[in-house]
Amino acid sequence: MNSSSMGEIKYPAGRIPPQNLDAERAVLAASIYSEESFDQVIGVVEPEDFYDRRHGLLYSVCLEMREQNIPLDLVSITEYLERKNQLEAAGGVELLSDLVAPGMLLENARHYAKLVHDKRVLRDIIASLYEVIDTAYGDSTVLNEVLDLAAKRLIEARNDGDNEGFRKLGEILAKQLNILEEQARREHEDSVKSGFPLLDKTLGGLKKGALIVLASRPGMGKSSFALNVAQLAAMVYNKRTAIFTLEMSREEIAKRFLASYLSIDSKRLSTGDLEPEEWEKMGNEFPTIYPTPIFIDDRSGITAPEMLAKCRQLQLEEGLDLVVIDYLQLMQGTRRNSDNRQQEISDISRHLKIMARELDCPVIALSQLSRACEARADKRPMLSDLRDSGAIEQDADVVLFLYRDAYYNEREELSEIEEAELIVAKNRHGETRNIALGWNAKYTRYFEQSKRIQAAAEPSAPPEKRAGDLPFDV
Repeated sequence: MNSSSMGEIKYPAGRIPPQNLDAERAVLAASIYSEESFDQVIGVVEPEDFYDRRHGLLYSVCLEMREQNIPLDLVSITEYLERKNQLEAAGGVELLSDLVAPGMLLENARHYAKLVHDKRVLRDIIASLYEVIDTAYGDSTVLNEVLDLAAKRLIEARNDGDNEGFRKLGEILAKQLNILEEQARREHEDSVKSGFPLLDKTLGGLKKGALIVLASRPGMGKSSFALNVAQLAAMVYNKRTAIFTLEMSREEIAKRFLASYLSIDSKRLSTGDLEPEEWEKMGNEFPTIYPTPIFIDDRSGITAPEMLAKCRQLQLEEGLDLVVIDYLQLMQGTRRNSDNRQQEISDISRHLKIMARELDCPVIALSQLSRACEARADKRPMLSDLRDSGAIEQDADVVLFLYRDAYYNEREELSEIEEAELIVAKNRHGETRNIALGWNAKYTRYFEQSKRIQAAAEPSAPPEKRAGDLPFDV
C-alpha cells in the first residue's frame, strides 16, 4: 500500500504532507557519487517513497542503469534520460547539477534513505485514515468492518505495507541483505523460542508467519503442551502471546498455568484444597506471574476473521509475538448453513495460514486426530490421521503430534512421570524427527527428557537462571 495507489489526498488547508526534500536529494547524490553508498540505500528506499516525483524518477533511472552496468555520473545519466525522453520530467540538467555529494552525505546515506522511507509511511497512514473516514460515512457500513479496516491499514503501515505484488529478485535480495545486516547488529531473531531446546533446534524456533499444527487424540495433553510453550515464551523470553481457548474457560487456563509454574497438584488447585506452604508459594510468586504478557480470549464459536481482527487490535495496543488456538475443530466457519464440514475446516485452515502471514508471527493451532490411528498396531499418529481435512496438512508449515504409549496401555501402572514423544511429522524448512518428552500429569507439564537426564547427571551443579532454562523443576 502507498498513497499513490489510493488516489490524490486532499490535505486540510495549510497542511503540508510529510516530506523531507533535503533527504531525498541526499539519497540521490549518494547513489550517483558512491557505489558503496548506493548499496546501502537499495532496499531501504523505493522510487515510490520520494515525495518529489522528479526525485523518484531519477532514483528509478539510477536503479535501471545499475542493473545494466552503466556507470553512474552526470554525463551518463543525462544521456540515458534524453534517450528515454525523460530528462525534463526528471528535473533537467539543472536539477542534476545541484546534486552534490560531500563526504558527510555518503557516510549517512542509509540514514537519509530511512528518513525518505519513513515520510512515505506517514503519508500512507494519512491516506489510510482518509479511506477509513470515507468508509465510515458509507450508508451500509457495519461497525466491525470499519474497525477491522482501521486496524488492518495501521498494521500494514507498521509492517511497511509489503503487499505490492511482483518484485525483482535483485531488489528482494538487496533488502534481505540489509535486514540480515540489521539483525546481526541487533541480534534480532526471526522466530520465537518454544522453551523446548530440541524442538527449537529442529524447527529453528517458531518461525514468524508460520502455521504450526499440534495434533493428538483427546486426552493426550496437547492443550497442556501448548500452554507450556506459551508460558515459557512469555515468561522466559518475554514474548507477547494471545491464547484463544474455545474449549476451556480462561479461569481453567489460569489454574493450569499456576499448577505448571508453581508445581502444585492441579486437582487440589482446582478445589482450593492447598497446604499452607502452597498458599505461601503462590503469594510469593504472584508479583512475578502478574506481568506475564499472556492474553486469553475464551469466547466460543469465534471465526478466523474475528480472531484476526482481535489480534490486530492487540498487536497495535500491546504488540504480538505468538498466537495459540485451542482448538481448530471448535472454530466457526465463515460459510453460513454449510453442510460440508470438511470444506469448512479447509476454509478455517486457509484463513489461519493467512492470519499467520498478516500478523507476521507464529500461529499454533491445536487439532484433533481421527480414530484411524487406534486401529493400527503402532498407534503413533501419521499425517493422514489429521481429522476432517487434508487441507490442514497442506496449509501447515509444521505438523507436530503428541504420543504417549501409556495412554493406550490400561494395564500399565501409571507413574508420576510418563514417557512421551513429540513427533515432528512435517517441517517445511527442515528435518522431521521424534523428540523424547516426559509428561507430569499432576502438574500438567511436558518437558524434554534430555533436560532431565542432564540434570540427573550433574546433581551437584548449582541452579542457574538462564534464557532457555525452564523456570521450574521437571
